[in-house]
Amino acid sequence: MIDPARFERVARIDSTSSELMRRPFAATPQAPCALMADIQDAGRGRNGRVWLGDPARSLALSVAVEREVDGTTLLGLPLAVGVAIADGLATQGARVRLKWPNDLLVETDRGLAKAGGILVEVRQQGPLQRVVVGFGLNLASADGLDAARVGQPVGALFPADTMPARVPLAQALAAAVAAAVADFARSGLRPWLPRWRALDALADLPVDLVRGDGSREPGIARGIENDGSLRVERADGSIDHVASGEVSVRRRD
Repeated sequence: MIDPARFERVARIDSTSSELMRRPFAATPQAPCALMADIQDAGRGRNGRVWLGDPARSLALSVAVEREVDGTTLLGLPLAVGVAIADGLATQGARVRLKWPNDLLVETDRGLAKAGGILVEVRQQGPLQRVVVGFGLNLASADGLDAARVGQPVGALFPADTMPARVPLAQALAAAVAAAVADFARSGLRPWLPRWRALDALADLPVDLVRGDGSREPGIARGIENDGSLRVERADGSIDHVASGEVSVRRRD
């Protein structure tokens, strides 16, 4: 749970995640906090992408969790966070699927479309570590979101007339994310794997691995390993284990 005094809402900012990342450390780990912005001028997504959204019908939120460094790996944390957000949205009636490693998808009349994304960043100072989880959600409108700029089809989580109130939703999701980060630090990814696999939007589907140079390599997505890496079956039947950050994944119709 996030103390209401540690939940902030601002009208406009460059990036909620950037703001939480640059704030100075105290002498000891501070309680989790969350920052919501109505408008972000420089919202960020994975691999340097810009986050786009309709301010009135989207949600831009970042959560910061501080802890003492203990050598625990955070590899796979975006997957756990994705499950926490998907389950939180499900309580509001949204049916979300997850696309490795950090996208939230919804079913539309054009097929699966992106309705949200997650970005996890870490800052360390001496014995203290700050984990900042930023996420953006298209709550009730994909109007004005150019699929060519986003890089894939875009969709919304709710019909416009059933969109939940943004602040209570943000508070609930912030609490779920903070709890997920704490749980992951204690127990790792394994407890989250069954639920993530149940929500996997790419399982057993043809995909293209898009490399940094723009080249594409076809394969079939075969779920995730226990460490969170993506299993991709190549044309010769061999399995490639793809770590987060190495490639982008596109479903191949």
